[in-house]
Amino acid sequence: METHSRRRLHKLIPLLVLAAAGAMIETQATDFSIFGRHALDVPAGPLAGFEGADVRVLRHDPRGLVAEVRVPIGVTVSAPDGDHTAEVFVLEGQLRLEHDSRREMLAKHDYLHIPAVVRAAALQAIAASTLLVFFDPPRLTDGNTISLVRTTAGDWSAGVVSARDTGIALKLQVRDLYQSPQSGQRTWLLRAGADLTLPWERHRTIEEGYLVSGDYRLFECLAGREQRFDYRSGGYFYRAPGIVHGGPRSGSSGEIVMLLRTPDKLTVEFLATCATPANP
Repeated sequence: METHSRRRLHKLIPLLVLAAAGAMIETQATDFSIFGRHALDVPAGPLAGFEGADVRVLRHDPRGLVAEVRVPIGVTVSAPDGDHTAEVFVLEGQLRLEHDSRREMLAKHDYLHIPAVVRAAALQAIAASTLLVFFDPPRLTDGNTISLVRTTAGDWSAGVVSARDTGIALKLQVRDLYQSPQSGQRTWLLRAGADLTLPWERHRTIEEGYLVSGDYRLFECLAGREQRFDYRSGGYFYRAPGIVHGGPRSGSSGEIVMLLRTPDKLTVEFLATCATPANP
């Protein structure tokens, strides 16, 4: 029992160090939202299971941890066993997944969902690689096996959420990476061009996003006024429910790819203006 407790403490110490660092750089707001954060602006720190890699934490709170991780060639990384359900998205590079007798090669824009019950899943960098990793508290809907999704040119489909909820079809494409029918939890890629025009909108769930490629200006309605945030590759936001965002001045200079996540079912409500009370 004492050995097990020491092992657990050893895993938690690096996470606690990162939590303290994250608290110092947190965007000041009236809620837990984060806007305009970029991985390159965050200091590197330690993370259990990712020794030898450059780890930059974008968010760490009771709801989970998000980090951009650069893995040198030959280095092997793994999520702490039993503590978190992990999602891994390959931004660049090539890695080999090793779990029991399973061996899989991962390349750019491949995705893994690793439930907390899965033990000893490791990723070895065959080439210098960059990962986006999410650690979440385990859910009953996580399942008990690793799921692997590969993204190719033919995997994109027209977005349906806005048309389903409001009858407004936006000029964008999506690629679903993970979805739980029971909870509505979802992880997906969004691809859009410079001609994408967004109305003001809000959601009843947390929404977080990471800009995989391109540049994007995104307006948030905070304290009753429009605030602009400029994102480049590696940019990250984490938005509390009910915050109005988007608007006709949001957009990009060219094609973008963004990874998005919600812990619950995403519904979209479009609004005429920014000045709409939050928390619908």
